Amino acid sequence: MKIYDVSLPIKNNMLVWPGDTGVRIKTLATVKKDGIGKSFFSFGSHTGTHIDAPSHFLDTDLSIDKISPEKLIGDCRVIDLTNLKKQEISIKDISRFSIKRNDRILLKTGNSSLLFGKEFPKNYVYLSLAGAKFLADKKINLVGTDFLGIEKKGNPNHPTHKALLEAGIVLVEGLDLREVPQGSYQIFCLPLRMVGADGSPARVILVKQ
Repeated sequence: MKIYDVSLPIKNNMLVWPGDTGVRIKTLATVKKDGIGKSFFSFGSHTGTHIDAPSHFLDTDLSIDKISPEKLIGDCRVIDLTNLKKQEISIKDISRFSIKRNDRILLKTGNSSLLFGKEFPKNYVYLSLAGAKFLADKKINLVGTDFLGIEKKGNPNHPTHKALLEAGIVLVEGLDLREVPQGSYQIFCLPLRMVGADGSPARVILVKQ
């Protein structure tokens, strides 16, 4: 059995989406000085490896705590798109992978290395609206991507996100897939159970039997 932790480490000065709250981790007490270790954490709901709740982009009360665990745990596939010569993932790029109803699909694009930079990149690989509609029509359970956003930066009204979330697809962003080969896995994807939140950082583990 091989276990891959594909979650980004949350730390001070890590890459966040432009305009998002940065990470602040402060030591409040130490065992050496105070007899107990204690820290304060402050970061946004879409920090690092995270899940978008439907309420992030839709006028709905479907917050992160209402996502069914059945969608977050089970069989998944990593599909390798690292050889793409363009930024946009089209229907043609993903239709060849025989995607079926209830699948959980992780898109490995080569974006993962960008997640560790100090500056937000000008370009990254993203899913097209047509590609999102294709996955929505397939009625998959979950789609993940190896960047902080699955959609083209600055896309007006966020149609790619909306197409996925309106279809009930769980959206996981910020996965570190650098060391994960294409193939089938078990995924364990658990956000914090934050009542009413539009998203949450998540610990995501892939297991290869």
